[in-house]
Parts: sequence; structure tokens; C-alpha cells
Amino acid sequence: MFKSKEKINHSSLNRAIYDLIELPDNAAIIDLGCRDAGFLTGFLDAFPDKIKTAVGADITDKGFKNIKYKKPVELKIMDCSKPLPLPDSSFDFVFTKDMLECLKDKEAFIKEIYRILKKGGTVISVNCDWDSIVYNGEDKELISKALHAYAVTKQGWMDDLDSWIGRRQFGFFNKSGLFSSEAYVHSVVETEYREGFFGYDFSRHIGWLSQENTGALTEDEYKAFIGNLQKADDCGEYIFSKPYYIYKGIKK
Repeated sequence: MFKSKEKINHSSLNRAIYDLIELPDNAAIIDLGCRDAGFLTGFLDAFPDKIKTAVGADITDKGFKNIKYKKPVELKIMDCSKPLPLPDSSFDFVFTKDMLECLKDKEAFIKEIYRILKKGGTVISVNCDWDSIVYNGEDKELISKALHAYAVTKQGWMDDLDSWIGRRQFGFFNKSGLFSSEAYVHSVVETEYREGFFGYDFSRHIGWLSQENTGALTEDEYKAFIGNLQKADDCGEYIFSKPYYIYKGIKK
């Protein structure tokens, strides 16, 4: 189990994930689709005496800029939709978050995770179920439209998009027969709408639907959507809920 340190400000999602991890001594870990390496460095904070090698991989180095990290962290540019340029049986722990939904060949990705894991090694895959996100507000139709539009509108960098990937990821891994499988759900729940919170930041991400002229949400609709959330917060009626499905597999 992870070692709690008062100076570490981990979210409830991080802690839910840490509770599922048991690492051997001198562990080699990798985060596939690491973005800004936030989870990777979090693992180092949570398991300071266990990790010898920590690799972060992403399709570009865009998220690597201005990251404060040190050994044993190593960041690599890697396209996870293709065979991974990594040796067989080289990692004790593989982590991936919000990656599976973006890949067309999910079975191939799962087989690659199996290949690079050591026998008895652990994979944890975390994916939001995008069609299950909840905001409270007066205009139910508008809020539902904004959330669903974000869930089903494919962004340019994606190979694939599945808004139900959270509820489906267990099936993808389990039917492979490669792992002993477990499934968990952790919901992030907030009652404050302000910067730095999941719900506030996510509402800003939804803005790309109008900013990029996707046709899924107009600028006026987006402004009204934000107004609904702000009003709900002002009235003490705001709530945000985002469910993360957590898959844990042990390589057979």
C-alpha cells in the first residue's frame, strides 16, 4: 500500500488508484499516455522506496514542457496505437488513463501491455465513462446537450472515440484471457464551482466545441451552459460528478 505524506496533495482519484497498487522492490513502472507525467510523479511520491525505473510515454512532448522531474523519471515520445518499442517482460506495473477510448485497435494495445509486463505484473487502466458525467443546473436540456456533445465529438488527435469506454474497458481486458481481472468505480464528486476543481476545469474544456466551430454547441449555448453552472453554485445547488472506471489486471 502507498505511504501517505502530508505534503502530497493527491486527489481522491489518485488515492483510490494507489490503494490498488502493490509494487515489488526496485520496481519498473510505465505510464502509457502520460501527458504531463502527473500520475507518474505521483506514484514516485506515494511509493518513494519502491520504484527504480519510471517511464512516461506520450505521442508528443507537448505535455513534457516545464515539467519538474528528476531520476528515475524518463519521458519518451511513443505512439501507443502502434507496437511499443519496449522489451518483453520489462515492467512490473503498467498504468494508462484515458488512452483506451482513443485507440481503434484496443485488442492490440492490450496485447502490448501484456507483452511488456512481467509475469505477475499489474496493469491499471482508468477511463471516465463520459456519458455518465453529471452537472446540476436549471436548464436540463442544455446541460445534457453540452455533456453528450463533448462525449461523442471526436477531437482531431484521436484515432477513435467511445463515450462508453469506462463501462466497456473491463470487457476488453477480461475477454483477452491474459489477466486475472478486477473492476472498480470511483466517482469524483464536488459541490463547489471554482478554478482548479475537476468540474470547473472540465466545463472549460467543453468550450472547444464552440471555439472550434464543431457545430455541436454554439457560442451562445456554451455561454448559457456556463451561466447555469455559476448560478447553481451561487444558489448552493451546484454538484458535479464524474465516474472513473478502474480496471486492475494481473498478468497470468
